[in-house]
Amino acid sequence: MRPMSSVARRLAAVSVLLLSLAIIAVLGLRATGIGLLASPTPLPATATPGPSEPAPSQDLLTAFGTIEEQVQQLRGLPAADIGPPQILTRAQLAEVLPALLEPALDNASLRALGLLTADQDIVALTEQLYLAQVAGYYDFDAKRMVVVSDAGLTPEAQITYAHEYTHALQDAAFDSSAAQEAVAGQRDRELALLALEEGDATTSMVLWAIGHLSAEELAGVAQTPVPDMSGIPPWMVRLLEFPYLSGAEFVGQLYASGGWDAVDAAYDDLPTSTEQVLHPAAYNDHEPPIPVEPLDLWSAVGADWGHASDTTLGEAWIAIWLEGIGVTRSAADRAAAGWGGDRLTVATDGDGWALGWRLAWDTPADTGEFETAYAGVQSRLPFATRLVEASDRETVVLQASSPDRLETIASLAGG
Repeated sequence: MRPMSSVARRLAAVSVLLLSLAIIAVLGLRATGIGLLASPTPLPATATPGPSEPAPSQDLLTAFGTIEEQVQQLRGLPAADIGPPQILTRAQLAEVLPALLEPALDNASLRALGLLTADQDIVALTEQLYLAQVAGYYDFDAKRMVVVSDAGLTPEAQITYAHEYTHALQDAAFDSSAAQEAVAGQRDRELALLALEEGDATTSMVLWAIGHLSAEELAGVAQTPVPDMSGIPPWMVRLLEFPYLSGAEFVGQLYASGGWDAVDAAYDDLPTSTEQVLHPAAYNDHEPPIPVEPLDLWSAVGADWGHASDTTLGEAWIAIWLEGIGVTRSAADRAAAGWGGDRLTVATDGDGWALGWRLAWDTPADTGEFETAYAGVQSRLPFATRLVEASDRETVVLQASSPDRLETIASLAGG
């Protein structure tokens, strides 16, 4: 399998926390009686093995095949030609997970952003987060589903399978692998594409659960204990949630406007930014990101410095970053909402680092909103910083591991 990003760009995973949140929403719908089938459609009877019992493979294959047929009918896409599914225990997941994950940003970039401390390692934190959270995933290379369960075909495992089979249908119908490769390394576009794919799978999963699980089963899923995430920075959890929760809102808007046909059409007209995911009008109006040239850090620090990052992070990442460095969530969301474009560059020499970030805003008021939010926490950041208003619609953020390094790059900001 190829490496995966920290937001499961290739893992296409569904998390335990997501299942609980989604099913709580389903129970709310059941209570109102809005848009529900009269009664759930049961799966063929199967034995549910305990953690140490061998799985009855034919019964499981029959049950999984039934879910596939139900999801295919619900989603309205051609069947996917996939290999037999696999059930892993969480202990078995721990053995294979490290090879599946590759953080979207490295330690140097995340420390330069103020999101990691010197003693935190993003690889270890990512493995810890996903080991606790992953309930299943679609393996794009092997073309098969993997469900993580210590107790066989539980309702959680069934919901997970419905979610993951939707990814298989997407891959077969729209060539998800090629779409993901086309945006690889472009963090904002990666996250926007992931939001479409995960929002689609989450919507399909919820609709499947409404039609095929009983109220008691749904209640049991909703009461699933949230895994222990001690030591995981909150920004990582929010980044994990974004493509599912914001993606489901985005896909819900499409579905409301034209059913699954409108969702399918989005794969031929992909959102080009997380701004378009968060603001449907920006997607409908095809509002493109503003092209932003990177600051040339290396002309200041020296060509021998390493290139840690050179990418566009986008509105969603910026809101998550601002909250991660101490801005309240509501203020962070407002400050990021006027995003027009950005380009982040981070250089490192091993002992230190320098960050240059050019951000474009839709209006002068948006520029001021961001600058006010950043300035409010700037003095509390544990490194040297400088904020420059390059124009009424452009801000430059400079951060460095020491004041001397900040002075080295200060001339790049202008202003």
